[in-house]
Amino acid sequence: MFHFIFAVVCLRQHYCSQYYNVKKIIILIIAGIYITGCKQKISVPKPSQIQPQKNFFPVTQYLLGQIKELKSLPVTPLKVTTFNSKSDSVWIKREEINSFILPFITPEIDSVSLSKYFSERSFLDQTINAFTFSYDPVTQLPDSIIIKHWDVYVDPDNNEVKRIYIIKQLNKNDSPQTIQLTWKSGNYCQVTTILEKEGTAAEIKEEKLIWNF
Repeated sequence: MFHFIFAVVCLRQHYCSQYYNVKKIIILIIAGIYITGCKQKISVPKPSQIQPQKNFFPVTQYLLGQIKELKSLPVTPLKVTTFNSKSDSVWIKREEINSFILPFITPEIDSVSLSKYFSERSFLDQTINAFTFSYDPVTQLPDSIIIKHWDVYVDPDNNEVKRIYIIKQLNKNDSPQTIQLTWKSGNYCQVTTILEKEGTAAEIKEEKLIWNF
């Protein structure tokens, strides 16, 4: 009888020992999973570290498309030049359109080349009935970037571009020169050149290309 009781006690201790061993193993596994999960959570970047992708309106591609459309029209554009309050007009060939707009299609205005230098601000301008997208520098611009600002105006009724305005700044013979482009979709484009000379009034020349009469 004693041997039987001793055997039962031993068996019980054996299973209890196994039970506690298994329990310890389960606790260790759960602890390991928890620690691993904590480590994974720590490695996830904070929201402030995630930089959203900027998507600027592709101004250059739009202007190139407008030029292509202009060249396909059965019209001869009229160039009107105004300088020192005097105006002169001349009909130009389609081949001359590219040279007229060239300063504003190089370098390309897009997200890839300019998103790290400029920021976009958008709002609805009810005075002109247009969504306005304005772009201004957010940091010091390198000498290779002469564009200083541009705006895109979109019709809120049909989501079509109404107008584009671009400002570029450069030096000509050590004198600051500002050139501005106003592109009125489907109607005309105008290039305004402002040359500032020390001690004298600024010289302003306006060149307007009209194709919708």
